[in-house]
This record gives sequence, structure tokens and C-alpha cells, in this order.
Amino acid sequence: MGSTIYANVFFMLGGIAVMMFGMRTMGANLERIAGNNMKNLLGKITNNRLMGVGIGAAITAIINSSAATTVMLVGFVNVGLITLTQATSVIMGANIGTTITAQILSLSGTEGFDVASVAAIVAACGMVMALFFKNDKISKIGYILLGLGFIFLGLKIMSVSVNKIIYDGYELRPVFKSIFQGDHFPLLLVLIGIVLTALIQSSAAITGILIAIGGALKLETAVFIILGSNIGTCITALISSVGTSTSARRTAVIHLLFNLFGCLICIVPLWIWGKEFGALMRTISGASIERQIANFHTLFNLLTTFILLPFTNTLVCLATKIVPERKLPEDRKLAFMFIDDRLLETPPIAVGNTKREIIRMADIAKENINLCVDMLISGDESNSETVKENEKILNYLNKNITAFLTKLSGKNLTLLDEKKVGSYYHVVIDLERVGDYAENIMEYSAALKEEGLSLSEDAQAELKTITGYINDLFAFAVETFDKRDAGLLDKVDEMEEKIDNYSAELELKHVERLKQGICSPQTGSIYLQTVSHLERVGDHITNMAFSIKQYRHK
Repeated sequence: MGSTIYANVFFMLGGIAVMMFGMRTMGANLERIAGNNMKNLLGKITNNRLMGVGIGAAITAIINSSAATTVMLVGFVNVGLITLTQATSVIMGANIGTTITAQILSLSGTEGFDVASVAAIVAACGMVMALFFKNDKISKIGYILLGLGFIFLGLKIMSVSVNKIIYDGYELRPVFKSIFQGDHFPLLLVLIGIVLTALIQSSAAITGILIAIGGALKLETAVFIILGSNIGTCITALISSVGTSTSARRTAVIHLLFNLFGCLICIVPLWIWGKEFGALMRTISGASIERQIANFHTLFNLLTTFILLPFTNTLVCLATKIVPERKLPEDRKLAFMFIDDRLLETPPIAVGNTKREIIRMADIAKENINLCVDMLISGDESNSETVKENEKILNYLNKNITAFLTKLSGKNLTLLDEKKVGSYYHVVIDLERVGDYAENIMEYSAALKEEGLSLSEDAQAELKTITGYINDLFAFAVETFDKRDAGLLDKVDEMEEKIDNYSAELELKHVERLKQGICSPQTGSIYLQTVSHLERVGDHITNMAFSIKQYRHK
């Protein structure tokens, strides 16, 4: 007897694992198919609260997890993609979107319809499409079907094993009858929901467990566990917000406050009028406890959103008081401005923001080139510390963008984004080399000052001219890289050729100055090396622009 119960406990845990694997598989591939559309959706987040709710619901319905959506929002707020107020309405929508999973799971309670057998066929079809079709889109659809099938197969395994554990023949075992059908203190049930969801990190999985218990459970008991699960799902986002900006941590707190207030709004009426509410849900949903649980989950989140949406600013103010502003450390520059590991959950957004971080790197490299050439020309080394700080940032970005790209390449990317990530590796290396050349030029400036030497007026004017060309090339290259505009490549090519020709011309002019004794061998050597470095800088910047050829076709 004991071994049978243990075996069914293991089957129940296996059923939960299969169901959650199905959710993850379906969500990940839905996200891959809808990747660019999700990016467009997120780009439309405005201060319109109803639109924010709709976008939050749509995204969460795709990725199957309100916790994952909130973790993404923490990342977006952390890098400044959206404001705290905008994130609040999206969080509310996310809570509505997550109820879609419960609605799907509740189909298992449909009388006269064996969902598990249909799910088995769906999973088999999905497996064939995923494994034997080379077309990427068909393969993704196959994985979606496979995930959907696994959800119901896992639920079936869980239901059968749970029933064998809690029933003795056709009667509930006394201990489970006391647990599932007794009159318990609501706060205890809410606490159970919080703890279970925090452990499993999925309110949808908790709903699945409640549905698996099915007819053994009173709706009056299930509703309080569901209230708790809505609070428990906030734990993931709270953990994710550790170490982020103040606004990002406030985003996680708003998620908690929203679900906490929703629970407080509903708990007393449900406690007082539980039987009347149960009768209402049976009228709406029929006799199926599975449908009653799913519909309550949806109605609860709709009602909470309807009540709290007008108080968005109040939630933001409260979160601001709970999480006060903190002073940023001095080395804050040695950090990403546009990317964050939390963005890895949304690869299309992560790819787009990596481009912004690379453009930031290009701006810093350009600044260092200009500062160092000016230092060489004027002999004024007052900006040397700025150059050194910029070089530290460039080294940081080189190392950490590369690490981020490595993580990103392991995610489910579209073919276009895979090509972008591959090209970004090379662009980062090119920009790091530009920084190295700037550092070399600064060293030449120090060498001239140490020897008490300076460049001739002609040499200074020529370096200013070629640096101007470099700045023009930077502008064209960054615009080409940012807008993915192949039409600008001709201008980039033309500007690089202009720099190459001018560099050759400067070498000839330098030879003439040497013959005339205008330049000394020491200053001449530094001048030629500087011109050579600037010509190579032009090559690296041109590489940045031409990197779009790897993925310019949409």
C-alpha cells in the first residue's frame, strides 16, 4: 500500500514536470514566432493605460508566465526602455494574460471529451513537425504543438496519480477530506498558495494542480489558494530586481503591491459570502470545478485591474516610498546603459538594445580619438584622465558585450537576429581597436612633451584635417549601422577612400618637409605613426558600417 502511494507521488511530480516542460516549450516557441511582433508591441507601450494592459496581456499569453513578463519589465525599466508608470499598466495586463493557461488547462474537465487522448495526438504531430521538417517556421509550430500536448499529458498523469493518492476506492481518504473539504481559515490557504507558488515559480502550475485535484476540492477552498498564488508569483521578479536600478526594484514592488491589494480586496467578501459566490460561479461555469477554478482566476484578475487601474499613480508613489532613491556609486559608468541580463528573456529586445550599447561604445571611441589627436597637436594633457576613464569603459564594454552576445547566441533567435549577433562580435572588436589606437596617440603626445618637441604647423593642420575626415566617417558609419541603411555604404566607402588617399598624400608631404629640414626625425616618426593609426581607425570604422551586409536583407 505504502509503496503504491510513494509510486503515485513520484508520478504526480513527474506529471508536474511534464506539464511545466510543456508550458516552457510552447511559450519559448510562441515567443520565437512572435519575436518581432512582440518587439513591435513593446515599442508601442505609451502612457495610455488601457493599451499597456492590452500589451501586457498579449505578451504574457504568448510566453505563458506573468512572472517572466515582470522580470522582462524589470530589465526594461532598468535600462530606460520604459518608465515606471508605463510598466505598471503592463503588469496589470500580465496578470490577465496568465489566466489563459488556466483556461486551457480547464478544458480537461470538459465532459464527454477526452482531452488527454487529443493531446497525445497533438504531441505526436508536433514531434513529427519538429524533428522531420527542415523549414524553421514549421519546426517551431511543431514544438508549440508538442508543448501543448505535453501540458495536457502532464495534467493527465498528475490527475490519475493524485486521484489514486487521495481516494480509497470511491471515497476520499479522511485526511484529504479534512484538507480539501474542511472549513479552513482563509489566510492559511492564502499562505499555502504563496509558499507553493514561490517554490514552483509558476502560478499556472498551481492552478494545474488544483484542476488535477478536481472534484475532491471545494471551490471555496481553491479560491483562497489562487489568491495566494498570485502573490507568490511576485517572488521571481523581486529576486530578479536585486542589484538593479531604483526604478527597476520599484517595478518588482509594484507587481507585489498590485497582487497584494487584489488579494485584500477579495479575501473578505469571499470569506463572508463564499457559498453565494460558489453558487454564482456554478451558474457561470456549470458543474465542472475545473471551469469554475479557471473562470475565478480570470474574473479575479479582471476585477483587480478594473479597480486598481485608476490608481496607477498611487501605486507608483507607494512603491517610491517603499524603495527610496539611492546614491549611485562613482564607477557607475563601468556598467551597461542599454542591456541587462533580464533582457535575455526577450531576445529581439536584447538584440536591439545591444546595438544601442555598441553605438554608445562607438561614441566613446570617437571621443577618445579626438581628445588624443588634440592632445598631440596642442601639447595640453589636461584631458588625459578623461581618456584613461574612457579607455576603461571601452575595455569593460568590449569584454562584457562579448559575454552578453555569447549568452544571447544560446537563446532562441530568429535567423536575422542570429546574423546580427554574429556580426556584432566583430564590430565590438573593431571599436576596441579604435580605442587602442587612441591610447597609442596619447603616448606619442607624452613622448613629444618629454623630449620638449612639437609638431610643425603644417603637420598640425594636416592632422586636424584627417581627424575631421575620421569624424565624418564615424557619422556615416554609425548611421549606417543604426538604421541598417545599405544606401549609405557608398558614402562610407567614398569617405574611407578619401582618408586612404589623403594618408598617402601626407606621407609624401612629410618626406618633403624632412628634405627641407622643417621636421626632425623624432617628430617625423610620431607624425607618420599617427597618420598610419588614423588610416587604420578609418578601416575599423568602415568595418562597422559594412557589418550590416551580413544581415541587411529583412
